[in-house]
Amino acid sequence: MRYNKKFIDYILLLMVAIMDVSYSSDSRSLKLVEDKCLSCHQAQSIPSEMIYRRYLLKYSSKDLIREKIYRYFLSPTTQESIMPLQFFSKFPLKEPTKMNEKELRDLIDRYIDYFDVSHKLYIDRVTR
Repeated sequence: MRYNKKFIDYILLLMVAIMDVSYSSDSRSLKLVEDKCLSCHQAQSIPSEMIYRRYLLKYSSKDLIREKIYRYFLSPTTQESIMPLQFFSKFPLKEPTKMNEKELRDLIDRYIDYFDVSHKLYIDRVTR
């Protein structure tokens, strides 16, 4: 089957537009996580990736991780924290959030997406 040049140009233009929208959305998500989370963590030298890995090891499910982070943000205590007590001798306990529920849940989703290890895995399919 032969396609004319206009059709191919249209398809290529459409693909570029879709990729640009996707990249722009990812950039906004990254910027929000950097502004709301990582800026304080980096200023205080708190290892964000290590914290997410602790959640992942303990709770495994993203839904459970979301709920635990959400509860911690509403009422930060050493009991609600994923970090060991020794952590708080070096780093301060977070203040309760002033974000509304929708903003907080959205930020938690973006945070989880940012640190999600499944985005970093590459498994080559073996064909038989």
